[in-house]
Amino acid sequence: MSPWPLIEGTASFLIALALHILIWRRAKPPREMTWLVVIFILLPAAVGSAFVLFGKLELGRSALAFIWHAALSSAYIMTYPPIQAGCPSLKIVLAISRAGAAGLSREEIVSLFSEKSMFSDRFNDLVEEGLISWQYDTWGISGVGRVIARFFIFYRKILKLPLGEG
Repeated sequence: MSPWPLIEGTASFLIALALHILIWRRAKPPREMTWLVVIFILLPAAVGSAFVLFGKLELGRSALAFIWHAALSSAYIMTYPPIQAGCPSLKIVLAISRAGAAGLSREEIVSLFSEKSMFSDRFNDLVEEGLISWQYDTWGISGVGRVIARFFIFYRKILKLPLGEG
């Protein structure tokens, strides 16, 4: 097999990543996850399809490149929320690293987290992304939220992991 689909898929991922960084530096858009899907999946698929339609790229090679691009992009999109939100595990590791040889006590580690950072901020992210909504005096899951939930339920079943656990 030729290495070109891997090279092209990696290049298109890096272009999407650069576009993502440029847009976020100007102004972080609302519904970040929606924009990540547009930037990393929909836009490259549209551009690649146009190149194939106009005869500038071969369909088979482009399909392989897009599969690689989609794999890289999916991995990035899945890791984006915990990184941007301040993943508790990462926060602990970084705090212990900064503490050096002295380390940190349990109390010092617990003090790194507030109720706001552990709950309110995450809740607000779900509302902003349109994954949950307020209806009839109660919180409910939106259509997009339901699709994402079903995807992760399916994914956990494939991996034979219990639902609702980390």
